[in-house]
Amino acid sequence: MPGLTADVRWQPACFTGSRAIVEQLTWGQVLVERDIRRMPSGAAYNVTVPLLIPEGVDLAMVCAAVGALAGRFEALRTRFPRRDGRLVQEVLDSGSIPVGVFSGAGPAEQFAAAARELDEQLQATPFDHDRDLPMRVLVYVHRQVPRALVLCIAHLAADLQSSRLAARVLAEMLACRAAGRPDPATPELVHPADLAAFERSPRGRTVSAAAVAHLRRQLNAVPLDNFAAVRPVAPAEPRFWRGVLDSPISAPVLGLLADRYRTSTATVALAVTAALLGVVAETDRCGLLLVTGNRTTAPQRASIGTLTQHMPTVVDLTGPAFSDLVRHCWGTAVRAFRHGRFDPVDGWAALAEVSRERGAEPEIRCFFNDMRGAPETPPVTAPLDRDVVQRVLTEPSFRWTERRPAGPSFFMEVGDVLDTPGQLRWTLLGDTTLLPPDLIRAVLIGVDRLLVRLLDTDLLLSEVGEAAGLRGVVAPH
Repeated sequence: MPGLTADVRWQPACFTGSRAIVEQLTWGQVLVERDIRRMPSGAAYNVTVPLLIPEGVDLAMVCAAVGALAGRFEALRTRFPRRDGRLVQEVLDSGSIPVGVFSGAGPAEQFAAAARELDEQLQATPFDHDRDLPMRVLVYVHRQVPRALVLCIAHLAADLQSSRLAARVLAEMLACRAAGRPDPATPELVHPADLAAFERSPRGRTVSAAAVAHLRRQLNAVPLDNFAAVRPVAPAEPRFWRGVLDSPISAPVLGLLADRYRTSTATVALAVTAALLGVVAETDRCGLLLVTGNRTTAPQRASIGTLTQHMPTVVDLTGPAFSDLVRHCWGTAVRAFRHGRFDPVDGWAALAEVSRERGAEPEIRCFFNDMRGAPETPPVTAPLDRDVVQRVLTEPSFRWTERRPAGPSFFMEVGDVLDTPGQLRWTLLGDTTLLPPDLIRAVLIGVDRLLVRLLDTDLLLSEVGEAAGLRGVVAPH
């Protein structure tokens, strides 16, 4: 396979599904297809998820489980050819998923390093959507024993939550096979082809119309530029940098604050992000695009597809206290998630019309995405260890992960650290003409500083910058 080392040998994992069908794209697939067209030629848009293979599972059992997974979820056995000049989703009722096998017998550390490199190669290898099925699997065999595998799924077929769901279901299948039990039962779910049919129906058009009306109201209300008060500086090279901070204390502190404010941890995380954006942009009103997962029903949560969309929101940062911001963010997020599904073609038309009316495109360059698989953390039953807290604040686990020539102004994400349960990963991708690298780093480190201060008191929003340690980092304008 192009892009992968020759040390990987490939074999098929055969599947059989219940039907073959051709349908139009879903709204989510239309969004991803546009993203792909805007990417550089040959760029990959994939998600990889690793999982361990239980003892007692051999390679044949892995291939059988991969085939069963594709047979269960139509999204994983879908190609995207062009018909009459337009992309469609073509579900196959039989075929095979490519499974690569990488074998090694050397030291475990050396094998693990090679596996990490292959994971990166796998994620960077694009799919030919016209011919390829949208999933590949790479199995790591150390000293003749399958130890782990990586699922690689094209974003056109599955968003991040769906890719994680695919990995969880495959892990359950492998565990059942290791124990000699049948695969877990298939719950009620919604296949992308059926979702596309609903979206074209009168009920689907009604859902979209209501959401686009909300979208239009938000586009008319958001500022034209969150960073209007910021004087741009010379960019770093390349211009857009992403920093990452892994935190062992964010999750319990978010849980404590959510309990105090009688809300969700997702709402508190949004409020923290908005407050920090207000500090660095020197504004008391900002626009944020929320990434809406659109999984409000049990069948949707059991489904694999591209359900994620974006909804702009207006965040009022006048407070005066952080608790006021939390209450505001709760209502703002509820309305956004209620109207998270709409026909993107109608959404783009609304954006173009509002941009003409306002004389410029509204602020849609700042994002917040809660990527956690289970956003709500269990209640904290013991007080936080202050020594641990102090160590985390003194020695934050920060690193740079990406530098690229194009991107948004501000994109904050919070997600799980997959190999370290209980930790949260905050990432910030920023435009270095507005957020120089030192400021991106300071904002991420400031998240935990701010959360810990909020445990002690309900801060005024005017105190957020100092509490987060941003004084002296945010340049005067």
